[in-house]
Amino acid sequence: MLLGEPERTQADLCFRLLGIPVRVHPFFWIVALILGANQIRSPVDLILWVLAVFVAILVHELGHALLMRLLGFHPAITLYGLGGYASYDRVWGGSNLGHTPGGQILIHAAGPGASLALAAFIIGLVWLSGIQLEFQIGLPYGLWVGFFLPGSELLNQFLNWLVTILLAWSFLNLMPVYPLDGGQMVREVLIWLNPHQGMVQTLVLSVLVGGALCLAALLVWKSWFLAILFGYLAFANFMTLQATAGRPWGW
Repeated sequence: MLLGEPERTQADLCFRLLGIPVRVHPFFWIVALILGANQIRSPVDLILWVLAVFVAILVHELGHALLMRLLGFHPAITLYGLGGYASYDRVWGGSNLGHTPGGQILIHAAGPGASLALAAFIIGLVWLSGIQLEFQIGLPYGLWVGFFLPGSELLNQFLNWLVTILLAWSFLNLMPVYPLDGGQMVREVLIWLNPHQGMVQTLVLSVLVGGALCLAALLVWKSWFLAILFGYLAFANFMTLQATAGRPWGW
């Protein structure tokens, strides 16, 4: 989830995964550490938390990137700040589906889909092993699943954090706030219905929903992370809306 590609730094971590270039900006690690501040009891906990965040966000972006490649694009992944960004630069051929609203919606849905698939796989293995699962459903994170793996406290802690992040990040990304995946999918539908005003409608909806979620985070859920996330997105969409006032939106 980015509003733009961050500048490259000498501290970037770069590698390839399944042939897809991945760049991790140093700000990603900083934000992961801040988010885990109340989870950390030891240096080992710190490492496990950051690793869980890294794996969860990477799997999410990998879902986007793999479908991009399947549709004929050349994808790349950037992890930065509050999330990540899967992009593509050119087409080598293949299906034209990727250029259609339906294809773009599939690409945006692939990220949450990959996260939910991995979470379901882990939960399924735990359940098949006979270990009891605990479920909680509700806002703001949708679904929480907890379990206890006997014999390995470190593995148990890592997998619990990983499943929690996979589920929560998928749910949050489906909110209709641009540029989250849900906002991107809404944009495709609105632009398809109204090519000239669809983007403006997307920005207005994002400001309203983002602002409402920011207030709920502050007043109801008492979550500074969600307040900052949705407050920032609402503000960014408002500024974009102001900057493009009066501009025709033909895409």
